[in-house]
Amino acid sequence: MSGLAHICLDWGLTVSGTDAKASEALDCLAARGARVQAGHAADCVDGAELLVYSSAVREENPERIRARELGIPEMRRGEFLAHVATCFDNVVAVGGSHGKTTTAAMLAHILLDAGRQPGYLIGGDVPAWPRPARAGSGVVLVTEVDESDGTQSLVRSSHAIVTNVEDDHCWSLGGIEALERCFVDFADAAQRLITWDHPTPRRLFSHHPAARFLALADWPAGMELAVPGAHNLMNATLALEAAMQLGVAPAQAAVSLRSFCGVSRRLSERFRSPDGRIVIVEDYAHHPTELRASLSALRGGYPKHRLLAVFQAHRVERVKRYAAEFADALSTTDEAVVTAPFAAWLDDLSLADPRTIATAVRGVPSRYHDGPLAELAAELAAEIAGRPGNELAAVIGAGDVSQLVPLLRNCVVDGLLERWRHDLATAVGGLRIGRDQTWSELTTLRLGSGRPLVARPESTEQLVALLARARTLGLSVQVLGGGSNLVGTDDELPCLFVQLRQGEFVRTRRRGAEVRCGAGVPLARLIRGVLRAGHLPAVAAGLAWIPGTVGGAITMNAGAHDANIGDFVARVCGLRTSGEPWGQAGDEIDWRYRGTDIPGDVILADVTLTFPDGDATDAVARLEETGRRRRESQPRGHSVGCVFRNPPGQAAGRLLDSSGCKGLRVGGCGVSRKHANFLMHDSQGTEQDFVELVLEALRRVQRQTGLVLEPEVRFVNPATAARVRKNLDWLHDAAGPAREPTASAECAPSSERDAG
Repeated sequence: MSGLAHICLDWGLTVSGTDAKASEALDCLAARGARVQAGHAADCVDGAELLVYSSAVREENPERIRARELGIPEMRRGEFLAHVATCFDNVVAVGGSHGKTTTAAMLAHILLDAGRQPGYLIGGDVPAWPRPARAGSGVVLVTEVDESDGTQSLVRSSHAIVTNVEDDHCWSLGGIEALERCFVDFADAAQRLITWDHPTPRRLFSHHPAARFLALADWPAGMELAVPGAHNLMNATLALEAAMQLGVAPAQAAVSLRSFCGVSRRLSERFRSPDGRIVIVEDYAHHPTELRASLSALRGGYPKHRLLAVFQAHRVERVKRYAAEFADALSTTDEAVVTAPFAAWLDDLSLADPRTIATAVRGVPSRYHDGPLAELAAELAAEIAGRPGNELAAVIGAGDVSQLVPLLRNCVVDGLLERWRHDLATAVGGLRIGRDQTWSELTTLRLGSGRPLVARPESTEQLVALLARARTLGLSVQVLGGGSNLVGTDDELPCLFVQLRQGEFVRTRRRGAEVRCGAGVPLARLIRGVLRAGHLPAVAAGLAWIPGTVGGAITMNAGAHDANIGDFVARVCGLRTSGEPWGQAGDEIDWRYRGTDIPGDVILADVTLTFPDGDATDAVARLEETGRRRRESQPRGHSVGCVFRNPPGQAAGRLLDSSGCKGLRVGGCGVSRKHANFLMHDSQGTEQDFVELVLEALRRVQRQTGLVLEPEVRFVNPATAARVRKNLDWLHDAAGPAREPTASAECAPSSERDAG
């Protein structure tokens, strides 16, 4: 459904819609200007000329009822796809019981590499692409089609690919004979057919005048893929043949396939411990053939790991039909856990007992779990931690078992953090290290329930020893300053945070106008100390109101009230996480607006600043004036300060205000009514609340002004940072060439721009 919406947006159509719950797919559509929401509501249909719905949406859905009341025509997703396909010169329709998504994505990847500007509609997220569907140039469309509701037979294509034909979904169409007839009708509607030289395809499609029956011998000898498994070789062979029929040179197509990195939830590695001992993989398999193929690929890809499979059947009908085959496949693992089936939109739990899958597994430990997934995650993590060897946990299924992945990951990471804490404390004598604080206690935003592993060395010698041991453990290292520009997380992060707010890192030495200090010194304390000594120029007084440490301020070139910290830096020194010393003179650093070119792996330890002499009376007056302005313009409460950078000639706060963001709330987080560039946390908010608020603010500004704001805060969780970055990419894609602002702020006083 979301893919069709993207193609319609590419064509300039107005798109609205709903889904049962919030998702990345909705985020992407909203960023591109679609009016979408989580939760179905009748009034969402008002103004529409056509209602397109998934086969999972029943007649009693409030939007379908409203459409009938208003006389708005309705159309199933597959029917609408058939109409969309008529707008393309060539259509490659990919059908089959298994492998449709990967095969279609492989072919689209080849055509993109070849510069063909294809349209494509893929039924899964391809991590390497900004979105799973695009209209392209109109010359060719690569799309999956759906046999489960019979709509694949409506699509008229230039090329049909049938990956395979099994009995999956036969119950939806009235039996195996009806399912096979649907595949024959689909193939007959295609000018050319590409399929496998297997008994069922031969029986069904031999009459087709332009059928190409492939065998593994058609795969180029010696060529390897980035995605594992014999089933992916078969998918790639089909995609390669289709590409050649579309005019792509075989050698070029083969090179493109080598760089294809897969589709999300298809043998996707979700976590790997730094030492590689523990791996968590997610897979979409929900038919016995798929399950066998995935487990075989996992065995081949991780030959030294013990394989634990957590499997959820998709639909009770499949339990009834395939329980014994599922059990046979799971018997090839080292341990199997079967969870309660995903019933989709059907109430058919009385059809079969899913426990029969677990009881039929032979030769390996197996059990059935029908309790909360959080309980299962804790149990599995404890078992994994208690075994000494390599562990591979595969979470397999097309339903909500995917929710187990982050739960299991957090539990596993929690155990690893405790192990690393003990190891580092033992290896580095006298080191203060622990997990005694949450992110809500470590940041000024006061948000985040995760408990990071934080080391607090007192000296350079301790820091060097700490970094050396961290390298041995394979631990990544990040610096944690005062937390004033940092958004915490509710997840557990498998890395070490180093905080230099003690010992030699908070000492200050002054000699005239020169100050040498540790990177952990609070910036406000430093500036006020220079002021008391009579060496602070008035222009630098505004820096006294910036929270955080000197090191953090230098890393991001913090500034306020016409002054930037980089203006006064003479030299910075520190260590790379490799242990190598690093240092640069201030005039060798590229000082940018809220950024520098200081390498990301540098831990600043020692800083020298030079302040030209100034009049103490002027400096005090400037300090009082800037403090008064901040009190008047900025809200009190838990925040990270200004969240977004000011675009050239603009004030982010004013753009947010004019876009209707003031007072906007998501959960326990809200946009300040005093200064729109301050996003506040005022109750029991979550990381998700804050991120949703950031994204909604970004979308509103983009829709109102055509400008895409850039966050200047740091998201400590890499997954959160990646999500925000992806949304920014979508917004830039939707914005196109930069629009002229409706009103210029270039001539506004800097004080007004600072105040929003």
